[in-house]
Amino acid sequence: MIYLIVALLALRWTIVEPYVVPSGSMEPTLKTQDRLYALKCAYDVRFPFTNWVLFRTGEVRRGDVILFMAPQNPNITYVKRAIGLPGDKLRIHEGTPYINGEAVSKGESPDRSVMYDIEGESTKTLYVEKLGDVKHWVILDRRLERSFEEQLMRHRFMEELTVPLGHYFAVGDNRANSHDRRALRFVPYQNIKGRAMFIWFSSRNWFTDPRSERIGTLIQ
Repeated sequence: MIYLIVALLALRWTIVEPYVVPSGSMEPTLKTQDRLYALKCAYDVRFPFTNWVLFRTGEVRRGDVILFMAPQNPNITYVKRAIGLPGDKLRIHEGTPYINGEAVSKGESPDRSVMYDIEGESTKTLYVEKLGDVKHWVILDRRLERSFEEQLMRHRFMEELTVPLGHYFAVGDNRANSHDRRALRFVPYQNIKGRAMFIWFSSRNWFTDPRSERIGTLIQ
């Protein structure tokens, strides 16, 4: 029995990790109380129960949804979208990322069906953004009463920065409700726990009132 438990723990450490989405910072891609699995060996295989990298299996791609330990507190795990790769020059203006001087392609979405069950839906604009080969949704809050200082803190604007080697920059798809590097700082490679793969269950209130249409959804 002990060997079985150790084997299961080793499998969880090296292959997959479950995660419950705690907030709306990744809406509408991920919603509060989505339960997902992350592929821990998407980028490397690590010795069980440690962060020692045995060998690399892939690279973090622009647009990947990643799980990572918060740089300022490794006991906290975040799920965000990687938009800045090592060496990138990155800035954000009115919610639009500029990577190495080029604005990320973005267009308003006429289909708002994914906006159901999102707080304050009527004040938010839904866009389709393209990062590399990845197309995904982005939300911007269009309420005009928000002060410029508050917009700065809500990731609508950010001065140009260069992502250090061995680090990444990740933000939420809900740009009006996502911490930026002032809160999270750059993400070191060793803090990345894996790539979010699919939603295995979703509900509005733990295991009651399920969102059955989200079960089995691949994350992109």
